[in-house]
Amino acid sequence: MKKDVLIGILLGIGIGFVLSSGLNIIKPKTNKLAFSKEYIKSEAKKIGMIDPAEYFDKTDNSKIDSENNNIKSNNEIIINIHRGYTSEDVAKVLKQNNLISSEKEFLKKVYMKGLENSLRWGKYKFNLEDSEEMILNRIVKGDYIKD
Repeated sequence: MKKDVLIGILLGIGIGFVLSSGLNIIKPKTNKLAFSKEYIKSEAKKIGMIDPAEYFDKTDNSKIDSENNNIKSNNEIIINIHRGYTSEDVAKVLKQNNLISSEKEFLKKVYMKGLENSLRWGKYKFNLEDSEEMILNRIVKGDYIKD
């Protein structure tokens, strides 16, 4: 008799677990908290974490802005793409010299073709009438001016 009672109790507990799990699946009671980006950053700073964008800026804008463009004639522009430039740096130099219409669109082409690590450094001479496709192909091939 005691054995039957024990089995009945364990069976009742098991059925209770199954029913409560099923109800939780059908209608979950979740109190998910939505954290904003600012809240996460402030909590991370409290425990000593840093925002990499604040401390490790990849571009040295003074380096990009100066020593990159020399206008040779009305239509020809010579630019320097230095070793270590990222594709974003290259796009910025090209946009500053009016060789491309949009940094964003140029970068989209670079990323879609998987060329972000294929841009070659060097001194390039471009014509203002050159297409963005032609400019990109020359930089990828490394078709630079040999001094």
